[in-house]
Amino acid sequence: MKQFNIRNIPVAANVCQQVLREVERNHQWSLAHVTMNPMASSLLHSHRQMTEVYVITKGYGELSLVAPQQGSLCHPVVAGSVFEIPAGIPHMLENRSAGHLEHLVFAVPPFDPNDVYLLGEKYLFSQAYALHLPKAQDCFDGAKMLAYNFSRLGLSIAFGWVMNNPTRLKRPHYHKNTTEWVYVVEGEGFVEIDRECQTIKFGDWIQINPDTEHALLNGWPEDLVVMCVCSPAFQMEDVYYRD
Repeated sequence: MKQFNIRNIPVAANVCQQVLREVERNHQWSLAHVTMNPMASSLLHSHRQMTEVYVITKGYGELSLVAPQQGSLCHPVVAGSVFEIPAGIPHMLENRSAGHLEHLVFAVPPFDPNDVYLLGEKYLFSQAYALHLPKAQDCFDGAKMLAYNFSRLGLSIAFGWVMNNPTRLKRPHYHKNTTEWVYVVEGEGFVEIDRECQTIKFGDWIQINPDTEHALLNGWPEDLVVMCVCSPAFQMEDVYYRD
């Protein structure tokens, strides 16, 4: 297991002048955590090679996309919103609140600074969509979650919350094929790893390798809110329990 807090990562330089921290990089994808200051926005840009997945973890904003044959599209986003942005699609994100807008950005293949193309403000963003989130589901481990599957990218993402409710506790499990990462969005609690508990809190990033028994626990009145990513994408057939 690997655990660290992203607030301890130095801020990296970037063309959009956001508070960006490079969290994870492997041969398939990379992940950055971005904090946007109140009323700030990124620059309109695109990538020719990289597909990105935006995961909104805090705040409220608007994601604008310029889609072929459809023109410019504007999507409101809040915590729990997840969008895949294919290569070649111009996009920009705006913070519409007086607080911080935080999001995670997956890049597939891993981020390449030479694959960023600024487009200026030559597009007009017109067609607006209503806010949409998937229906919350009961997770097999007792949590509630918003589930997103990007099987083409080899990723699945679940935005979930763990309640302090003894009737919902499930026993720890492990995976044989999947590596799982957990980002603590809000609250604090515990991660049980191979029968030992460790505290986790807002900003923690935890890597759980295959064959590692694990469970998330919450001992506080507030729900523990987390974002979980599985690579390869999660499959229920890859959930196992020790006797």
